[in-house]
Amino acid sequence: MTDRIGRFKARRQLQEQLREQPILVALPNAEQVTQFHQPVNQLRIDGAFSALVFEADVQVNETDIDAALRTFSETFSQERFDQLLRDSRRDVLQAVAVPFGLGKLVAIHDKIGGNVDTIHNARQDVYATAAARQEYVDRPEYESKKYHGDKRYIAKNALDTKAQAEGNLKDTYTGKTMGNKHVDPRNLDHTIAAKEIHDDAGRILAGRDGVEMANDSSNLNPTQERFNKFKGQRRADDIVVQLEKESPARRVRITELESKADLTVKERNELDLHRQKQTIADDPKHFLAADKTARDKYEAKLRDDYYNGGKFREAVVDTSIKEGGKMAFQQAFGLMLVEFFSATFDELQDFYRKGAMHDSWWPELRSRMERVATRVGKQWKVALAAGGAGFVAGVLSNLVTVFLNTLKTTGKRAIRMFREGFMSLLQALKMLAFPSKGMSMREGAHEALKVVLAGAVVIGGVALEEIIEKYILAIPGLGAFGSIVSAVIIGALTGLASTFVVYLIDRLDPLGVNRNRELAALHQQLDGELEEVRGRNDQWLLNLEATLDC
Repeated sequence: MTDRIGRFKARRQLQEQLREQPILVALPNAEQVTQFHQPVNQLRIDGAFSALVFEADVQVNETDIDAALRTFSETFSQERFDQLLRDSRRDVLQAVAVPFGLGKLVAIHDKIGGNVDTIHNARQDVYATAAARQEYVDRPEYESKKYHGDKRYIAKNALDTKAQAEGNLKDTYTGKTMGNKHVDPRNLDHTIAAKEIHDDAGRILAGRDGVEMANDSSNLNPTQERFNKFKGQRRADDIVVQLEKESPARRVRITELESKADLTVKERNELDLHRQKQTIADDPKHFLAADKTARDKYEAKLRDDYYNGGKFREAVVDTSIKEGGKMAFQQAFGLMLVEFFSATFDELQDFYRKGAMHDSWWPELRSRMERVATRVGKQWKVALAAGGAGFVAGVLSNLVTVFLNTLKTTGKRAIRMFREGFMSLLQALKMLAFPSKGMSMREGAHEALKVVLAGAVVIGGVALEEIIEKYILAIPGLGAFGSIVSAVIIGALTGLASTFVVYLIDRLDPLGVNRNRELAALHQQLDGELEEVRGRNDQWLLNLEATLDC
C-alpha cells in the first residue's frame, strides 16, 4: 500500500473521529469571504472525472447468484472426484500388495482353530501343536476297575448302601425313594460315563486326572441297576430323546405286562425297567438336572485348570507376539512396497510425458531409481507407525481368535479377517482419538467411517477369495499361478470397491463434513475476490488524488 492510500485512510479515520466530537467553527469575516468567493472551474472537474474508468457491475440478480454458486459447487465436486481418482491407484496397489499379497503370504502359517490349543478344539480333533495331539494319542487304555475301585467311589457306595437300608435313599434320576436292595437293586452310576471322561480330549489337554474327575461327588449318583445297565456310557440327553421316541410302544408293553396274572422273573424285571424308563420319559427333569450339575462342575474344573494355567498363558503370549510381529511386518513393509510402486509409476509417467533426462539408458535408469529410493526412504517414520499399529492389530486378532476358539472352531481365513478388521478398527480409532492437525472431531469421524467401511470391503474380499480362487484354479494352465492371479483380481476389485465406498460416503456426506468444506472454500474464494475489489478501489483513489493534484 502506498503513502497516498495511507494518508487517505488516515484522513477518513480522522473525519470519523471528528464527527463524534463537538465542533467549534470560527466564522470568516467579510473580507475573507470575498477573497475565497471565486468561480468554480467546472471544466477541470469534468476533465478529472472523465479520465477515471470505473468498471463496477452493480446489476446482480438471484439467477446470476444461483448460477455462480452452482458453478462453484460443480467445480469443487469435480476437484474432489479427480483427487479420488488419483488416490484410487494407491488404494488398488494397497489392496493387492498388503491384504491380498503380503497378507496371504503371512497367512501361510495360519491354522484352523488358531495358534493356541483350546478345550473345544481338542474335542473336535483340532490341535494347534503336535505335542498336544500326541499326548492324546498316547493316553492309556481305559480300565473300568481303576475307576470303580477308587476310594471315593467305594466310600460313596457304602453311604448309599446304608441310606437304602434305612429307607432314605432316592433314585437321583427319578426322584423316587428306593426300596430295599432285594426289591430295587441299586448301582452307583457315573452320570458322565467314566470312559467318556477317560477319553475326553479336553481333560487330557487340561492335564486333569480322569479317575479324580470321574469320581467327583457331583458325578456319582444312585439309580436302579437295570436302568444303569441300560444307560451304559451314553449321555443323558441322548437317552431322553430315545425314551420319548419309544414311549408309545413302551406304554403298550407296560399295559400288556400289567394285564397278566402271573409274570415270570424276566417279565417282572422287564416291567420294572419299562416303568422306570417311562417315569423318566414323562418327567426327565431329575435325570437331566443331575447330568447338567455333573457336567457344569466338570467343565468348570477343566476351564479353571487349563485357562488359568501357565501353559495356556505362555502359549497366548508367545503366539500373540508372533502374530503382532507378522502383522507389523505386513503393514510396514506393505506401506514401503506401495510407495515403491507408486513412485515407480510416477517416474514412468514422467518419462512418457517429458522424455529422457540423459542420453543413455543406464544413467537414466539410475537417476530415476535414486529418486524412487529417496521417496521411499522418506516414508520410514510412517512405515514405523504402521508397523506399530500392525503389531497391536496382530496381538488383538490373536486374542480374539483364542477366545472364539474356546467356543467354536474358527477357519484359517477367519484369522486373516480378524487381522484386517482390527487393522481398520485401529486406524479408525486413531483418527478419532488423534485427528490430524487442523481436523475437527467431525472430520475425524467422517474419515474414520471411510476407513471402517473400506476395511469391511477388504474383509468381504478375503471371504470371497476362496470362491474366486477355486474358479481360477479350474482354468487349464493357471494351476501354478492360480493363487497369484486370484490375489491380483480380488485385490484390484477390493481396491476399486473401497474407492467406490469412499466416494459414496463423500457424496452422501452423513456428517455434513464436505458441505462445511465447500462453504469454507466458498468463503475463502469470496474473501479473495473482496480483496481484489478493495485493491481496485484503492487504485481508483490513487488515480483520483493524482488527477486532483495536477
